[in-house]
Amino acid sequence: MTARKILFVVLIVLLAMPLAVAQSATFELPEYKHIALPNGLTVLLLEKHNIPMISLEIGLRSGSVADPAGKEGTGSITASLLRKGTATRSSEQLSADIDFIGMDYNTRVDQDGTHISADFLKKDLDAALALVADMVLHPTFPDDEVKKKLAQEQDGIRSAKDDPREVMQQYFMKFLFGDHPYGRPPEGDERSLANISQADIAGFYRKHYTPGNVVIAVAGDFDAAAMQAKLTEIFGAWKGKTPAVPAVPALKTVTGKRVLVVDKPDATQTYFMIGNVGIGDTNADRGYINVVNTLFGGRFTSLFNTELRIKSGYSYGAYSYFEQMRAPGPFIMSSFTKNATTEPALDKSFEVLGRLHKDGFGAVDLASAKTYINGNLPPRYETTPQLARAMIALELAGITREQFNQNLVRQQSTTTADAHRVIDTYFPNQDYVLVMIGKASEIQKIAAKYGTVAMKKIADPGF
Repeated sequence: MTARKILFVVLIVLLAMPLAVAQSATFELPEYKHIALPNGLTVLLLEKHNIPMISLEIGLRSGSVADPAGKEGTGSITASLLRKGTATRSSEQLSADIDFIGMDYNTRVDQDGTHISADFLKKDLDAALALVADMVLHPTFPDDEVKKKLAQEQDGIRSAKDDPREVMQQYFMKFLFGDHPYGRPPEGDERSLANISQADIAGFYRKHYTPGNVVIAVAGDFDAAAMQAKLTEIFGAWKGKTPAVPAVPALKTVTGKRVLVVDKPDATQTYFMIGNVGIGDTNADRGYINVVNTLFGGRFTSLFNTELRIKSGYSYGAYSYFEQMRAPGPFIMSSFTKNATTEPALDKSFEVLGRLHKDGFGAVDLASAKTYINGNLPPRYETTPQLARAMIALELAGITREQFNQNLVRQQSTTTADAHRVIDTYFPNQDYVLVMIGKASEIQKIAAKYGTVAMKKIADPGF
């Protein structure tokens, strides 16, 4: 490892360490500049001078829901190929230049957006900006690189199915959302990836990588005025028509009890998810919901984990969460257990869910959750990568910093009445979907106990 990379790792570790200061009663996201360039590009700047490091995050308002039908994974492949060649640099040159300055560069695509991140030392600012701009503005998508990447991704999906944890949520999302845009796998599947061509990748890039569709967030050790000037010089001439944001209707919650068994004949454990449609990322009750879910399945001492892991020993872990998306995303309870304890583990999971609706949580419980949440907030928003990602997430969701901070205040004001209301409204009780991945010969009859059963084989293409 080079001295530069060692220094970079040390800085990351230092940034990740909790601050040794007393935290305020209510956390607030720091102020940052919000700038709209004439070409439609949005720029967000947050100065943080404690360490000579800068994090840059680029967000596109186009995620996997913008993929052409039957070609799911197009956006993900496009983002991953940005570093595989530009008009002036080959794939090898880009990799060498990234390594030379020790820049940490990554891309990811979810249902609602595309994310490109770069973390680097302050002294390498100009070189890093030049590299990122070259990849974002001038990619060439060489045909050989496209074919290689598509083959790798198809192999990766087939390999991932050997470990149910890697694909559990894809099966759950498909079963819950069906033909809704959120039911389509962001990274594609074996069939959709085989349908994608170099022309599809280039076409997706031309349509969606335009300034009016992009947000650039920068956090770290820099002067905001100077950074604005640099970004304007680099990206100000970028042109292109802003695409329409894909329509994502709100899916109604599932009624009844639906079960999917995904047969993995060699499985020694059953992985399962229980849930329904949850909330969107601007839902006014999201703060109250977070408090309740912290107690139900959001921390190690939660009700769900206590019953399945600590008291019964059925599992090594059980948790629940609301995945907040542009339209309402899923609420999920997730765990796993040995084949032999599949039925009692599922019984216990539904028992815990019923107890939530019957008993709820009292004032002492709510106070504990609020303290836990407030204590964990600062470490989640203290490093430059975390801050850059947070600014992008809020901007893509249409949430201002002020609204974010107001929601934290509202969250801390959660009452027992609020808790009972959100439990009744957002946590499933009699209506749910259950997805199980395991050995069908041992769990199929058990599954019928919990609802109408559909079957799939994990070896079959798709989810």
